[in-house]
Amino acid sequence: MPQQYRQEKKREKVENKFLNTLANIYERFMYGEVKSESERILENLRSAHEDWRNAEKYFQNVTDPDLIDHAIFKIEAEKTRYTYLLKLAREMGIHGNMH
Repeated sequence: MPQQYRQEKKREKVENKFLNTLANIYERFMYGEVKSESERILENLRSAHEDWRNAEKYFQNVTDPDLIDHAIFKIEAEKTRYTYLLKLAREMGIHGNMH
């Protein structure tokens, strides 16, 4: 495995841990509750799916060639995010209502 790939994976794990901790602090402060990691993953998965659907709607409504390119990029980015979160949820054994 290339060193750069290992470093990137390590950085992603540190970032995810940091973001989870930050989310817990925010939830405690705002709501007095803490969501489990599974609940946050499912929430992010639902959000990613909605963002993907919105990107597809955006593509349907643009006419300018430059915006069409942007819309295609946006669809691919949102699809990739959703696919990543879905894979992560499966790897973690998380099941739930995705919609």
